[in-house]
Amino acid sequence: MSHTVDLPEPLKRHAASPVVASAVVGIVLGVVGVLGIAAASGQSTVPDNTAVSADDAVLGGPEYGSRK
Repeated sequence: MSHTVDLPEPLKRHAASPVVASAVVGIVLGVVGVLGIAAASGQSTVPDNTAVSADDAVLGGPEYGSRK
């Protein structure tokens, strides 16, 4: 007993259209969501220059205390 459904030829050719449309809508919504979250976070600027010099950026440097 076979339960196959034979679609008419025009429907067979256009069977991928809903899949492509769904993928495009998903991608667009994903991009809009990421951009919306990024805009809502308020972090649109680069932090101030608080870098430590190369000589001090080792264990015992300002991040970890003194070398005494």
